[in-house]
Amino acid sequence: MIMNQVGLTMFQYDRDNDRYISHSYTFHLCPQVFGDINQSFTFQASAIRFLCQHNFDYNKFTYDGLPYMSQAEEAHVKKQLKEKTLLNNLIQNMEISDERKLQSYCSEVTKWLVNTTDGTLYLDIDNPIMRYIVHCELRNRFSEVLTTDSLGNSHKVLIYRNGDVDGATSASMDTLEGNLMSYVLGFSQIIELLAEYKKPIIGHNIFLDTLLLHSQFIGPLPKSYSAFKKNINKLFPNIYDTKYISHEMGRKLTLDEVWKSNALQDLYEFFYEGKCKRLQKGLSHITLNTPFDVKQSYHEAGWDSYCSGYCFIRLGEWSSTDHRGTARPASPNEIISSLSSYCNKVNVIRSAVSYMNLVDEDPPSHRPELLHIRSLKESTICMSQVSSLLSGFGALDIKPYGARTALIAAGTHNTANKLLRHFNHHEDYRITPFKPFRHSPTGRLTIWGSALITGTIVIYFLHKKVNK
Repeated sequence: MIMNQVGLTMFQYDRDNDRYISHSYTFHLCPQVFGDINQSFTFQASAIRFLCQHNFDYNKFTYDGLPYMSQAEEAHVKKQLKEKTLLNNLIQNMEISDERKLQSYCSEVTKWLVNTTDGTLYLDIDNPIMRYIVHCELRNRFSEVLTTDSLGNSHKVLIYRNGDVDGATSASMDTLEGNLMSYVLGFSQIIELLAEYKKPIIGHNIFLDTLLLHSQFIGPLPKSYSAFKKNINKLFPNIYDTKYISHEMGRKLTLDEVWKSNALQDLYEFFYEGKCKRLQKGLSHITLNTPFDVKQSYHEAGWDSYCSGYCFIRLGEWSSTDHRGTARPASPNEIISSLSSYCNKVNVIRSAVSYMNLVDEDPPSHRPELLHIRSLKESTICMSQVSSLLSGFGALDIKPYGARTALIAAGTHNTANKLLRHFNHHEDYRITPFKPFRHSPTGRLTIWGSALITGTIVIYFLHKKVNK
């Protein structure tokens, strides 16, 4: 899975006029092929349908999508540059059409050197990777020529016959390699800038985003959960999740005050329409300098990023008002300070814990333990029948666990207790607390194995005693 669209909105505070000026951008990202790096991704049919429903531009994604690299991939390429193996790697992994283009460029230079006395030649090459290969290949094949990129037109390679030509100069390999890396890193350079300046990163319900950030811009997900959290925190040390913040702050409101839901659209409209009674005075004005068709823009990354930042400012103003006891505009520093207790806590949906703590241990689980359901009559458990049967007991997640068993995660202790009582003597199903040693295949095998060994030993000693 990949992020194929990333939204980024920068909020700048105008202190003199007490307002925020925001600039929003939507970036399309597309995996790339570069030498022996062949990035791949998976599409689900449901994801395609969802993106189509929200007017996702597949042509922009595939034809104009920006390249990107993880830190691991970048290190791999830089190692090849250091070892002088990158050029051969790029040429070996060329498609036939690109090989023919390279040969035609070299043939054109050969004819120019043999048939003319012109001091310079221009080659028009759009692809930055091909431009790098051509620079290197011409220098290897023709020892006297000098090559550089044409001033004012980055698509043209300027070739000098030799150093005697007036104005002749050759771009350094550091310059050529820098231009190449700048292109293949693509959007990763934006991520590096955000990490360098350590600005607060705000998103809404961003647990999955952190996984994708790691996979696409740091490297493959580590096996250790703690290592994953450490890597994300090193990249972005100040992350705020408005889903988690709104969930916690919403507890302070009465039923007639609180938002319909803390989904991003509902939360944004709650604040935008002035429904937060605690913020009727002292609000800073927020200006968006990017045109969006609001009715069609939800789930477009740029618009969603703006809404997340907007909600963060409003939540921060509300929190600042509570801390001060008076309603007046709050500066960015006051907002960050008032929400500091929520920093680096990322909402987790339908989990044993309510949030992921990126800098410390996750909170203790207050969820009930897993339950184990077993079909007493059928050899194969019917999940749809079980789901229908249990639907009236409350919020549940049900997962197959064996041919005739499944695991149940109950949303509350009350729900779990009702299930245990109701199915204690049920004629079709038995629900009990899940015990890994007792209910897992390995645990059952161990129990039966132990019983068999014990039985064998007992029989052996009985047989030995009888024979005496």
